[in-house]
Amino acid sequence: MEIVLSSSLNSSDMSLFDVIGSRRSVRSFTDEPVSDEELVKILDAARLAPSGGNQQRWKFVCVKNPRVLRMVKNCSPGFYGEATACIVAGIEGDAPAFSGTEYGSLVGVLDIGFAAENILLAAHALGLGGCAIASFNSSCVKKVVNAPENFRPTLIISLGHPDRQPPAPKKKSLSDVAYLDEWGNAWEKQESVPNE
Repeated sequence: MEIVLSSSLNSSDMSLFDVIGSRRSVRSFTDEPVSDEELVKILDAARLAPSGGNQQRWKFVCVKNPRVLRMVKNCSPGFYGEATACIVAGIEGDAPAFSGTEYGSLVGVLDIGFAAENILLAAHALGLGGCAIASFNSSCVKKVVNAPENFRPTLIISLGHPDRQPPAPKKKSLSDVAYLDEWGNAWEKQESVPNE
């Protein structure tokens, strides 16, 4: 059975597993701008991500203006390449359902992780490239995008048209990272499932 991304997110015939298997962190881009239509589809994919307690405290600042993009990049030592857009993803406010617990902070980070993966997969399905960036000065980025005090930037995702497809990085085998029922218990059927 083939799982295909919603037609609102996918302009090609790639299956979900093709998109997951072929996505790479892209840090080298052409100067072709990302279209507004593509950015809206990508942001909609982020909005549809799961969220702890369905609180959806995430906010996404989409940066297209070259001057603002350059300033965000200047605040971000991990921002490589000349992307034509980026998304500053962060959490707004506290999590009332988890207030007073360490879990509240963790939920926000997980929510941004879910949304970031949707952003990167949607971008790849649209023929774009991107890279998640965690190395940045949060207060500097907040100032550049004029964010309120209660907004915590968590991740920046660079976006653009890739000028080349990076090679696949070496990945551990499934049997090296997953077990059946208990730690260390090898699973005989545990091999990568080929795309159907």
